[in-house]
Amino acid sequence: MLEIHIRGFTVRATFSFFAVVGLAASLGGAEQTQLLTVLLCSLLHELGHILAMCFFGIYPGSLTFCAGGIKLPGRGLERSGSREWVILSAGPTVNLISAGISLAVGYRGTFAAANLALGLFNLLPFRTFDGGRIYSCLTGSEPPKPLCILAAVPLTALAGYSFIRGNIPVSLIAAAFFIIDGS
Repeated sequence: MLEIHIRGFTVRATFSFFAVVGLAASLGGAEQTQLLTVLLCSLLHELGHILAMCFFGIYPGSLTFCAGGIKLPGRGLERSGSREWVILSAGPTVNLISAGISLAVGYRGTFAAANLALGLFNLLPFRTFDGGRIYSCLTGSEPPKPLCILAAVPLTALAGYSFIRGNIPVSLIAAAFFIIDGS
C-alpha cells in the first residue's frame, strides 16, 4: 500500500486499485485520457462528500484508493440524522451537476458521460453504495433484496451488450464483484 501524509490528511492507494485500473486499461481498451477523466470524476465525487462533511464540521482524515473505487471514512456520521444522507448525496450530486453543466455548454464527451454514469451508478440501492446507504438513512433498514436485484438488471444488460459488441466490460465486472462482496 502506498501512503502519503499531508498536514494530518492521509492519502492511500492499495495495490488492488492499480490492478483494477491497469486491467481496465488493458482489457477494456480505454485510452489514457479516458482513464484520467474517470479518475477526475471520481475525485470530484469524493470532493462533494468532503465539502459536505466539512460543512457539518466532520474532518475525514483520509482518502483511500482501492479496487472498489475511492473511499472516505465515515467517522462521525453514525446516527447523525439528516447530516448523513446529505453527505452521502453530495458526491452523486456533484457528478450530476458536472454532467449537466457539461451538457448545457455543449460538451458531450467523456467528462459528461463519466460524471453522469458515476452519479447514477452511486445512487443504486446497493448496501455499500451511496444510494443504499441513503436508503438506510431514510428508512432505517437496508434496501430489500428484490430492489437490489431489480437495480442489477440494467447493469447485467449493459455488461451483456458491451460483451456482444466486442468490449470486455471490466469496470462492470469489477463493480459486480464489489456489489456481491458488499451485499
